[in-house]
Amino acid sequence: MKILFAFILLIGIGFSGCSDDTIIDPSSNETSAGVHTIYNVPADTGSHNKITYYRFKDSTIVSGNDTATANWDIAFKSTTIFTNSGSSGPGHGGAVVLTNVNFSDVIEAPATGYDIDSTGAPAIPTGSDKGWYHYSGPPNHLITPIPGVVVLIIRCGNGKYAKVQILSYYKDAPQNPTGSEPSRFYSFKYFYQDDGSRNFK
Repeated sequence: MKILFAFILLIGIGFSGCSDDTIIDPSSNETSAGVHTIYNVPADTGSHNKITYYRFKDSTIVSGNDTATANWDIAFKSTTIFTNSGSSGPGHGGAVVLTNVNFSDVIEAPATGYDIDSTGAPAIPTGSDKGWYHYSGPPNHLITPIPGVVVLIIRCGNGKYAKVQILSYYKDAPQNPTGSEPSRFYSFKYFYQDDGSRNFK
């Protein structure tokens, strides 16, 4: 297995991506073709109202002028995930949230049903148990992926499709977070279909 490590030097936070076509799926211990796992993508870690933009095609954090184009696919700010659509960007993006389905079992993106971002209402709903996460409340105030399985189907900025599963909201993706770990660091796995089809096989 070949893993490429990239470091975001300007903000001093690293993330790693796998560019090989085979990785170990950490949720099932299966070997999955075409899946990438990314760690520690920052999501306004300093509470400076900053959004981090991400592109699936080349596992890249997008910055500068490209954040105002269709050249990104999803973006992160605290617990909110944006798509390159509607009020968030000029792309062809959107999202469908699937629940109670295994990542590996999603073999095709839906043809219809994609929500787009609007002011105050992103395509992926925010709030505990409404989109991708559950908030535990006091005393630990944990943000964790919703129990059971949630898969985000993303129509990308360029109109192509990806499936995404959020693995952790905490730095280095601890298996059992306590709430004391640095938060607003997304780890996730995804499959991006570059040929323009809705096929995830």
